[in-house]
Order: sequence, then C-alpha cells, then structure tokens
Amino acid sequence: MGKNRLSLTHPEAANAVGHHVRTAVITIAALAFLAGALLASLWLASFFLYASLRVNPLRAGLWGWPDALLAWHDGRMLNDGRRLTGAALLGALVAVGGPGMGLYSLVTSTGRRRLYGSARFASEAEIRAAGLL
Repeated sequence: MGKNRLSLTHPEAANAVGHHVRTAVITIAALAFLAGALLASLWLASFFLYASLRVNPLRAGLWGWPDALLAWHDGRMLNDGRRLTGAALLGALVAVGGPGMGLYSLVTSTGRRRLYGSARFASEAEIRAAGLL
C-alpha cells in the first residue's frame, strides 16, 4: 500500500468520517426543526385567520391560510388582506418565537447567580444577633 493512500482504520480517517456524520446529523436536525416550524406557523396562521373571520378556528387545518391567500389573490376576498397578513405574522411569531423564548429562558435561568443578591427584611433574631437592638 502506498504512503499517499489512507486506510479506513487510520485514526485521522475515522475522525474525518465522524466529523462528516456529525455535520450531517446537525444539518438534518436543523432542517427538521425548520420544517416543523413552517408547518406549525402555517397551522397557527390558519387558526388565527379563521378566528378573525369568526369561523370555528379548530376546523382551520393546515391549508386554510394558503387557500385564503390564493382566494385573496384571485379577488374573492377583497377586504381581508390585513387579516391575512396579521394571521401570518402572528402565526410565525408564535411558532418560531415561542420555542425561541422558551429556550432563551432555559439557558439564562440555569447556572447564573443573581447580580445583586436576594433582598429581604431581616428578622428580629438576625437584628439582635448583629447587635443592632
């Protein structure tokens, strides 16, 4: 075997394969998260649109908002452009912003100490122990 060829048992080759597998898994997980967020935002946009149109929002389904958008584009829903836009923005904010804020609150609450301590009133026994009474 020549010096320029790498065997599969070589530690550097195994490390490179592990790096590529790790990168592929992270990419697939990110794409799955984005697809889930897109589906959730579509459903929430349909939910909020149906609620604003005073229709039962639990019957919205996944394609309620895109169908309404196409109907608005074709001129069948003339005065509902603002409702469509508002429902889309609210659906995207709730679907993506909600988990983002939850993750942020988990990250910031763990392992952090308070900057200024936790203030409270001293009990009478603590005041006596300090020699102030």
